[in-house]
This record gives sequence, C-alpha cells and structure tokens, in this order.
Amino acid sequence: MDKRIYLCLAHMSGKEQAFIKEAFDTNWVVPLGPNVNAFEDELKHFVGQDKEVVALSAGTAAIHLGLIQLGVGAGDEVICQSFTFCASANPVAYQGAKPVFVDSEEDTWNMDPVLLEEAIKDRIAKTGKKPKAILPVHLYGMPARIDEICAIAAKYDIPVLEDAAEALGSEFNGRKCGTFGTFGVLSFNGNKMITTSGGG
Repeated sequence: MDKRIYLCLAHMSGKEQAFIKEAFDTNWVVPLGPNVNAFEDELKHFVGQDKEVVALSAGTAAIHLGLIQLGVGAGDEVICQSFTFCASANPVAYQGAKPVFVDSEEDTWNMDPVLLEEAIKDRIAKTGKKPKAILPVHLYGMPARIDEICAIAAKYDIPVLEDAAEALGSEFNGRKCGTFGTFGVLSFNGNKMITTSGGG
C-alpha cells in the first residue's frame, strides 16, 4: 500500500488549463510577454506598499538577485534562519559568502529576534565587521516577528532580505509578508499557495 502525505498538491482547474493553452497558442511560453506583465501588475497591486515587482525563474533566483543588489560577496556573512528550506541559504554560498544560522523561536518556528541580536554581536566581536544582510523566513505561511527583526536590523544598519516564499497572502499587523525588508521574495513553485509551476 502506497500512502503518502503530500506537503502541497497543485490544483489546476479548467481556467488554469485554458491559460496554459492560450500561452502555447499565442507562442508566449517564454518567461516574458503579456501574461508575465499582467501577473507582475496584479501582484504589485496585491502586495501594496508601493513595492515594485519583478517575476524571476524561481524564489531562489530572487534571493540570489537580492543578495547581489545588497552587495553580498566573498568573505561576507549573512544571518539566516536554521529551520527553512535550503534555497534560503544556498544563494549566500553562491556569492562566496558564509551563512550564519540563527535558531528559531517556539511560537512561530521562525528566526528568534533575541538570538538574532546575539548573533550580530557575536559576529562583530569575532570578525570585526557586521553581517552584510539578515535573511528571515516566514515559514509555512506563519509571519516571523518581522517588526522586531527589522528594528534590530535598523539598530545595526543591516539590510533585511525577507523570504516570504511560503507566505503569499500572510500578513503581519495588516501588512503583507515580503514587504518589510529592503527586498522581499515570494515563490510560485508547484508546492506554493499559487503556482506558475515555477518562478519567484
């Protein structure tokens, strides 16, 4: 007997299948064109906060681009949360930087703000420089204590790259997850709330 419990099942109803057929019929199967433009516009309206939206090939690619934009490079350190999917931390290594893992707090299973500040102080004491970025995750749609995380980041003047890949639609104090940091990342992989079969 093969009994599986899936993390998430992608649901494709008639409308989604019609949209896919339309993309093939109009030869817009590349990652650009009217469907992507409309998707970006609708997502920008959905997240609000006057944020710009760019559709990429994956949430991992979006984190990678965010790290590049923040100037993360070889020899830098980025504080990441320990309980997450590896795609949150892998782009740090792509840049030749070192992920410094911070444990989660028990209420949300996300980055513990107290341990975050301890880690910042520890890295400054041991390396003589502060981490280049902080990369919290809103795991399983549960908002992290992003207000506390951002306050600590501001105190030390460290940018926040917010991984909201699993939190599309989740809110913290009436504001969408992914809109608090310098950059925010959403994902539309096959196991997410809304799928484009990939993309972030």
